[in-house]
Amino acid sequence: MLIAAAIGAIVGLVNEYRKIGGAKVFMGLRTSIFVSLLGYSTALLYQISSSPSVLAVGMAAIVAVASAVYLGRVLATRSLGATTYVAMILLYVAGTLAGMGMYEYGFALAVLLAALSLYKTELLGAISKIRREELLAVVNLLVISAVILPMLPDKYMGPYDAFNPYEFWLTVVVVGLVFFAQYLVLRATKRGLLAFTIIGGIISSTTAALSLVELANRRREFGIAAALNIAMSNVPMAIFQVAVVLYVVGGGPALLAALPALLAGLAAAAAVAAVGRDRLSPEGVEPPQTPLPILRTFEFAALLFVIVAAAKIVGAVVPQALPATIAASSLANVLSSVYAVGVLYAKGQITAASAGYLASISMLVGAAEKIALSMLIKDGRARAVAVGVTAAVSAAIAAAILLV
Repeated sequence: MLIAAAIGAIVGLVNEYRKIGGAKVFMGLRTSIFVSLLGYSTALLYQISSSPSVLAVGMAAIVAVASAVYLGRVLATRSLGATTYVAMILLYVAGTLAGMGMYEYGFALAVLLAALSLYKTELLGAISKIRREELLAVVNLLVISAVILPMLPDKYMGPYDAFNPYEFWLTVVVVGLVFFAQYLVLRATKRGLLAFTIIGGIISSTTAALSLVELANRRREFGIAAALNIAMSNVPMAIFQVAVVLYVVGGGPALLAALPALLAGLAAAAAVAAVGRDRLSPEGVEPPQTPLPILRTFEFAALLFVIVAAAKIVGAVVPQALPATIAASSLANVLSSVYAVGVLYAKGQITAASAGYLASISMLVGAAEKIALSMLIKDGRARAVAVGVTAAVSAAIAAAILLV
């Protein structure tokens, strides 16, 4: 019973505080405790009688009381807000949960009610700052992840089991989340360029590098920062696109075989970060115009499908051409190439040593490609820095491959 009283007191104290600030809330401290105790008493009666009708009658009664109070308030004030009255019903439910022994759920519900009541102004302020494009991006993410994805079959089909609808669409969801996270980082902080690079590099360091080249050409004051970040885009490429993907898809032996090249690339990138640590995240970088670029999202997902399917077919039909296929595919997307390598190893078509070698080649191609991309920077000093640091990272990876 004391727990039920405490649950009501949590909400009641917040409401009393809101009254001090001028809010018109009928459910104060005592009323909140009484409502919670009413729910607690209903739960006790249910346990004594073992009749579900007790719970139904109790719920109907509290809904009737809340509705009557609400209608009276509407007639008196012409205000249609129903938050407090819904909170009254939920507080009754919290007391009922406590009476049935589910104290943690009752407390959690009460705390949530109190928090939503207390942070009403802050929540409305935050909502008012949301752009229409941002809301559309959230809705689109929910549609592709919560509506479409569960409806797709999770099975391989086509020649050489080249296509899985569920995996393809899951890639669409993941890529969309990464793009949206990139946007949020730059939207929320004034110094988010490095985080933008790291997040973007999770799915495509090439795209991250192209975005940085565009930034350097559009805002020359950010040229050096963009150049350094191009080299840093190799960090998420090595960690997520190579190490994590290879381990998850192929397992430990394949990752172990690729470890020398991974460590060499990360060490070179760490040296770049140490030298330019004060210039990696300058202030004033604006977020992209579109929070969720749907077309680019589908392009990456389709690219993953094409590369993985091609690698499967080449690995089965012409295995000697596999290194060239993986290297060429890495120019488009390293993640897709490494994923394909992991799949081939998991299916027993290549050895762990071959998987490690192919993954290392893929990483080298992905790093070396940024040398050419860096040449697109118009500012001579920024271009020289970008070419130099990306060449250093590429050379470290190449040396590790040759020495092993």
